[in-house]
Amino acid sequence: MCPCILHVAYACPFQSLKVLRTSEFLPYVVFLQSPDFEVLKAMNHSAVEAGVVTKALTDEELQRTCDESAKIKAAFGHFFDLTIINENLDETYRTVKAALETVSKNPQWVPVTWVF
Repeated sequence: MCPCILHVAYACPFQSLKVLRTSEFLPYVVFLQSPDFEVLKAMNHSAVEAGVVTKALTDEELQRTCDESAKIKAAFGHFFDLTIINENLDETYRTVKAALETVSKNPQWVPVTWVF
């Protein structure tokens, strides 16, 4: 298996998941879900203070992120093999890394149509 990270955003609509979910690609789809508004706001504030980002997002921008995340999960959640609520960047990284290691080492369930 060759790991590949695909950042699916508005430039690459989620409908592309339907195209990629085939035996040719054998995707393992991880969705990084937005945390609750207050957690996201605190994370943004910490990132600004640490100099990681230069602009604090407005409450409206942060709420839009939370709302869009919920809409994406509701509409496309059946395509996700793993959903991680991104409340802590270090923990999220560790979880994604562990999932990649697990998928690389252990057999995974796939639809029967992908086998034959």
